[in-house]
Formats: sequence, C-alpha cells, structure tokens
Amino acid sequence: MKKSSLLIIAATVLFSTAKAQTVKIDSNYANWYYQQRMEYFAKTPIPKNAIIFLGNSITERAEWQELLADSKYPIVNRGIGGDNSFGILARMDEIVAAKPKAIYLMDGINDQFRKLPHDVSVYNYKRIIRKIKQQSPKTKIYVESCLPINESMTKEAYTKERNVLVPALNKKIKALAEEEGVIYIDICPLFQDDKGVLKQEFTMDGVHLKAAAYIDWVKFLKDNKHL
Repeated sequence: MKKSSLLIIAATVLFSTAKAQTVKIDSNYANWYYQQRMEYFAKTPIPKNAIIFLGNSITERAEWQELLADSKYPIVNRGIGGDNSFGILARMDEIVAAKPKAIYLMDGINDQFRKLPHDVSVYNYKRIIRKIKQQSPKTKIYVESCLPINESMTKEAYTKERNVLVPALNKKIKALAEEEGVIYIDICPLFQDDKGVLKQEFTMDGVHLKAAAYIDWVKFLKDNKHL
C-alpha cells in the first residue's frame, strides 16, 4: 500500500467529525532497516500452515523458532525493529498470501513514540485484521497488548511521557478485538509492576525485553491455550 493512501486513511479517521482538530500524522516507516528486512523476507518465503509472530523489535528479538521447537507447525518471525502500525499494514500482502495457521500481532509502542492518535493506530489495526479475514479467512488471529516501558531507564527524548499512553491504547485495542471477534491477549501483567511500568528485571534499556523474558511469554501463551 502506498504511503499516500495511508495518509488519506489517517486523515479520514481524524477528520470524521466537524470538531476534529488538525493533527500532524507521522506515517513514515520505510527506512533503511525496514527495507533490508523486507529484502530478507522476500528471500525467505513463509511456509504453508505457519504460525507467524508479527510486529516490531519486541517481536523481532525473540527466538520464537527455538522457543517453539516442539510445534508441529512452522514458526515464522516477521518482526521489524522500529516498525509501526503503518509499516505492518503496508507489508500484509506477503503475510496473507501465505495463508498462515495463526498470526500473533503485537505492536503499538512505536506509534506512542510518534504520539500517533490512538484512533489512527486502532484504525490501522482494524485494516490489518480485516485484510487477514478477507484474504486468509482460516487464519486464527491473536492480538496481543502493547507492552509498557520503563522511562527511568530510557535515554531518548521520544520515549518520555509515553508510558502513560499505553493503557488507553490497550483498552481500545481490546475493544477492537471484541468488535472484530478475534482473540485479545493481555501480556502486560507478565512484565509490569503495580504502577503499569515495565519491571527492570525484564529489560536492559527500558523498552525491549531480555531474552529470558520470552520464555515466560511463551509459557503464558501455552498455559492459556493460545498456542
């Protein structure tokens, strides 16, 4: 999907009411890292009946294939560091063409770093979900919550005053999942404290998870019959 089309979509959402205010939307996604990951994906086709983990760097950094070595279905990692809801939407053709067994979608924090309005993020989620439904109707869709961050450990200015935005986004994502009849998985309780902050024991930089944290993630999915 062309970026211009995505901007039109975002504008439609934002200006659907007469009282809507002008908001600048940062829909960029096709940076050098995104492009080289897409080149890699083009040379590593998704096998039949795959289970796909789809998202940003939090997804990309997991050793899903190793953690799920006992799976009877192929495990595929389609995470891209720095990706956002616009970037995921733009690369869905390859995903749905493979007719996967299941997709685990986990995104959101990079949208928060850009301060994208939640309605724009959720609208992109809706388009992702509906594209899967329309073009790969047998695919099981799981939408996972956006993880919180720990701002006391981050250095970048764009990460500050963003964690407070995560609960509201997750509430809207959950409502969308219910509306669309897909499974919503709240993984936040695994890794956050009672204030909704990513626990230091699970992160090295306040944003990304340590490798061992993914063991807990996979166990949670299995224990709750999501895998």
